[in-house]
Amino acid sequence: MSKIKLIGIDLDGTALNSNKEISKDNKAVFKKCRENNIHIVPVTGRPFSGLFDEYKRDMLCDYSINTNGAAVYRTADSKRIITHVIGNEDAHNLINILDNFDCYYGIFFDGYGYLEEQTFCNELEKWRGTPLFEYVKRTRRIIEDRRGFLNTLNGCDNIYVIAKDTPERDRIKREIADFEGIHFTSSIDNDVEIGGECTKGTTLIELAEKLGIKRNEVMAIGDSGNDLNMLEEAGFAVAMDNSSEEIKNAADFITKSCDESGVAFAIEKLIFN
Repeated sequence: MSKIKLIGIDLDGTALNSNKEISKDNKAVFKKCRENNIHIVPVTGRPFSGLFDEYKRDMLCDYSINTNGAAVYRTADSKRIITHVIGNEDAHNLINILDNFDCYYGIFFDGYGYLEEQTFCNELEKWRGTPLFEYVKRTRRIIEDRRGFLNTLNGCDNIYVIAKDTPERDRIKREIADFEGIHFTSSIDNDVEIGGECTKGTTLIELAEKLGIKRNEVMAIGDSGNDLNMLEEAGFAVAMDNSSEEIKNAADFITKSCDESGVAFAIEKLIFN
C-alpha cells in the first residue's frame, strides 16, 4: 500500500458509534494522524451544520466533505471551497416527480436542510427517542413553501427523500433513474439522497488533487450505500464490520464495527502497523 496522506471517513456508522459519539480510541488515532501530517476528512451525507463542533475538535480536520459530495468546507473559517449543486430547473422537475409518491423531502442548501413545517414534524417524529433526534433539530430549518424557497436560490445541494417504505423508495429510484445531471444513492432502507453530478468519492478525489495528494495516497472508510463510490474511488478502501455486504465486497480490508472503534483499528493496523 502507498503511503497514505489523506483518509476520508464517513461519520454515522463509521467514525461515530451507535450513540453518535467519537470513541476514545478514535480520538487518539486522529491525533496520531495529525502528528504524522495525515489529513482526516469527514465525508458525510450530513450538511455542514451536522458536523458538530465536538466532531471537528475530536477529528482534528481541516476540511470536510458534506451532503454526499455537494460541498467542501474549510473548517477553520467555515468557508465553502468546492461546490456541486442541482440546478434550479432540475430541482423543480425533481420535486414535481416526488409529489406523485408517498414520501416527504427536504431541500439541502449551504449547510442546512430546509423543510416545510409538517415535514419537519414528520422527520422529528421518525427519529424521536434515537440519537438522531438532536441531529435533526440542530440541522433543519423551517420554510413556508419549498417551491418558493427554491426560486430564491441558484440551485441546491441535495434533495433528501424519506419514502413510506422500501418498495416506495425503489419506485422513486426507478422513476428518476434516467434523469440527467443527477446522482442518487441511499444510506437507509427508505431514503433517497439526490445530488448533482458528484458523489462522496468524486469530491474526495477532487479535494485530494487540490491538496496535491494522489489517488493512491487516499484511503476511504465507510459503511453504507452512499459510501460505495467513495470506496471505489479511493486508493485503498476499508469497510466497517457493520457494513452491508455490498460495501464489504468493495473493500480491500474489513475492520471492526463502529461500536468497537473500527476506524482506529484499521488506521493503526494499516498505517501505523
